[in-house]
Amino acid sequence: MRVDKAQMREFFVNYHGFGEFFALNADAALDAIFSRIRSVQFDPLNVVGRNAELVCFSRNGNITRNDLAAALYERRVLVDGWDKMMCVYRTDEFSKFAFVRKAMTDQYGLTMEWRNQRDCHNFMEEVYDYIDKHGKTLVTDIPSQSTGNGGWGPSKVAGVCCEYLWNCGRLTVAYKKGVVKAFDTTERLLGINPDENAFDRFEEFEDWYVKRRIASVGAARWTNGGAWLGAYTENGERRRKVLNRLADNGQLTAVQVDGVNGEYYINTGDERFFEKAADDRAVFVAPLDNIIWDRKTVKDVFDFEYSWEVYTPAAKRKFGYYVLPILIGSRFIGRIEPTLSKKKDKLTVKNIWFEKEYTPTSDDIRKISAEIKRLAAFLNVDLDESVETLTVMPIGG
Repeated sequence: MRVDKAQMREFFVNYHGFGEFFALNADAALDAIFSRIRSVQFDPLNVVGRNAELVCFSRNGNITRNDLAAALYERRVLVDGWDKMMCVYRTDEFSKFAFVRKAMTDQYGLTMEWRNQRDCHNFMEEVYDYIDKHGKTLVTDIPSQSTGNGGWGPSKVAGVCCEYLWNCGRLTVAYKKGVVKAFDTTERLLGINPDENAFDRFEEFEDWYVKRRIASVGAARWTNGGAWLGAYTENGERRRKVLNRLADNGQLTAVQVDGVNGEYYINTGDERFFEKAADDRAVFVAPLDNIIWDRKTVKDVFDFEYSWEVYTPAAKRKFGYYVLPILIGSRFIGRIEPTLSKKKDKLTVKNIWFEKEYTPTSDDIRKISAEIKRLAAFLNVDLDESVETLTVMPIGG
């Protein structure tokens, strides 16, 4: 296929369901979102909701934060696991991730070596047996000694063991208290044998995994980028062979975008998303949303440059700490920095920046205002009176 950039932008917006999923009830929307984009990246930062929550909020008007938690920790239709990074995905895919869990277990073992926590291997069965006996258990409630190390990771033996056992699939996250995980055995929580592998052959898994990763973003080039982070997809030579094989047998369709270097691949059958986006409400896009996993695609196709500046020193930030891109129709028109008051009871907005050479219309302002109010309701907080109207807000270029 050959399309222009406008058509490719429409594809991405349509594919990600910002309009299609908006009016669904919460359970149907969660099913639609995770069936379409497959994995949603988890990040513990909770400035105005965590990333996974904001990904769902941006696509649906009925989902609450409790709905996502219930799908994970009550209905168990979703599960925490590794994909691109730490993600949430459908529980019915658990056995298909056996190869990924093996890779991440090996990697975590190396991390233990680097942190001088190798002795924790001696306590794995003891920690597993404790959880098997007691059921859902917060990792901080397991009697444990310090490892004397930790860095960015757990510093107690129980924490190290739980992370290792979770990586290999023997334990599953039962619930979270803030960012602290409670675990239980996978067999008890999910009714799944953690050693089960849905694929007999690695090549079969690899084909599925590459197609699945393309499904997570909608369309991807073969070249390195954010779309291909994670075990088994980062190797460009191996990835190119898989993409060629899938294209040759008709499972992928190559798409050339006028003015953009390199072919994109989409899953065959997704051509239906090349049409004008019907919905043009304002969308606040989560900082780790699937549509912007590949920042080079965002720049090349949408002519929009986005960098998440959470880890950028304040003096070097171009915009702000936790800034969300604003999408209207098929165009990123700017970005917004929402934040909560010190008491966490009111939503305010530090700033809005519109793209250079873009002048917002009164209709744009109305749509953005409506989305700010919707975000306040989603967070179950009041809206600070200073943002009841956007006409008094500072706007940058």
